This record gives sequence, structure tokens and C-alpha cells, in this order.
Amino acid sequence: MATALDTLLIPKIKSLVDDYGKDVTFTIHGISSYDPNDGSVVDSGSIDYVVKATPPMNYSSDMIDGDAILLNDCSISIPAQNLLFTPKTGLVVTFDNEAWTVVGIRTEYTGESIGLYTMQLRR
Repeated sequence: MATALDTLLIPKIKSLVDDYGKDVTFTIHGISSYDPNDGSVVDSGSIDYVVKATPPMNYSSDMIDGDAILLNDCSISIPAQNLLFTPKTGLVVTFDNEAWTVVGIRTEYTGESIGLYTMQLRR
């Protein structure tokens, strides 16, 4: 059940990222559907979702350990409100004509609800 804080913060997060963020494209590969009439599985290829995200941020040098966080990794955040997919590791994210892979996800709660997904990206 949404809390008063959820009701207040979630629309504000979405509004701020929509106003000041940048377009990024998430590509979800391996989409397939089941046909109950003949029992076949139909491969639909991939689906692209364009959403607004916070501008990419590099990790500070004290966070880069050469294992979990590499030198050129960055992070972006996307609002959870009205998101048509659930972010997961392995997704491809494209912005500024560069493709990145989601290698980590942190779910940010505003109370009882998810307000934001923050993702670690790697080229």
C-alpha cells in the first residue's frame, strides 16, 4: 500500500527526470510468445523502450575497485512510475550513440513503493 511519502515523491521524481533527463533506449532481446492454438513459441525478436534517465554519472575513484566497479562504468537512474518493463541485468542501454550493458541494479524506495531504479552500466 502506498504511503503518503510515496504519493508525494513518486510524481516529483518522474517530473524532474522527465524535465531534466535525457532519452535512453533499453533493448530487451529474446521476446517470445506462446500460441495456445498449436503449442508453438513465436520469437518476436526485441523490443526497444525509450525512457528519460538521469544523465550518466561516472563513479568516483574511491569506488572503483577493478572488480565490481570498473574505470569506465557509469550509473543512470530511471523513474519507476509508469515504466513498461522491469530493469534487469544484461539489458542493453543506448544513449549518445553508445551501447552499454546493465551490470547492476539498485532499487530505490520512497516508502513502500519503488520510486527509482539506479543502474550500473558497462561498455
